[in-house]
Amino acid sequence: MYRLIVESLLGLRLEVDRLSFTPCLPPDWQSFALSYRYRETTYAITVRRAGAGDGVRIVVDGVEQDEGSIRLVGDREPHTAEVEIGRADESSPAIAEPPPASNLPPR
Repeated sequence: MYRLIVESLLGLRLEVDRLSFTPCLPPDWQSFALSYRYRETTYAITVRRAGAGDGVRIVVDGVEQDEGSIRLVGDREPHTAEVEIGRADESSPAIAEPPPASNLPPR
């Protein structure tokens, strides 16, 4: 049951030495925090809803992660991670603004 909640609802998935996120949060949840232990290293992780998109932004110890996941290290030092979900995906096309209405009267 614990694994079901962690993997399905919170969307955490451990893949060798990386922790990825694909949360499926209830609409009224704006954020959650958890403490994740990898070997003898603890990660204080805060996940926040940042919009309606499907992108993810991850910052670990103040450094943005390019891979979209947390690279876990077993250095016995405490780490902090901030995860923003729902960010606009930069690879998706932007919605074009409609052209301005003409000042000419209709025909």
